[in-house]
Amino acid sequence: MAVAGCSSTVTGTPVAEGGSEGSAEFDKLLQECVAVPDDQIAESVRADMVEQYFYGAVCMWTGSGPTGTVDVTFAWFENNSLGRERALAEELDYAIEPVTVSGAGAFLSRRPGDPTSCGITAAYTGTITWWVQYRDGGADPCAGATRLAELTMQRNQ
Repeated sequence: MAVAGCSSTVTGTPVAEGGSEGSAEFDKLLQECVAVPDDQIAESVRADMVEQYFYGAVCMWTGSGPTGTVDVTFAWFENNSLGRERALAEELDYAIEPVTVSGAGAFLSRRPGDPTSCGITAAYTGTITWWVQYRDGGADPCAGATRLAELTMQRNQ
């Protein structure tokens, strides 16, 4: 049995299905990671400095300072709702506290038995969430997360 092969050359620029050449649909991909500059993140969580180590749908930093090591996470989901995020937090048995951030509806959430971490989720063209965890304790993680949410809302209005 003989197998015959064939080949051809296709010219042009590849375009995703449903897209068009020069589409700006993803022109701001990963820019959500700069919603708040690193120096303001560090100041907000009382760290001497932070270093970003993950870019993607979720952005992550680690820092250190007088409060020890701190982990910071940011997520912006454009097609999400505050109600959906709150329902998920309640499913996980997180302690929920309704708050407002720059006039927008929001809530603080804490994991059961974990006073070293806190997240805040706010309504903003979908939802934004900042999560702060002090590995060694030493500071109020909700204060840092809230300040980061405020800065995000102020900068992006």
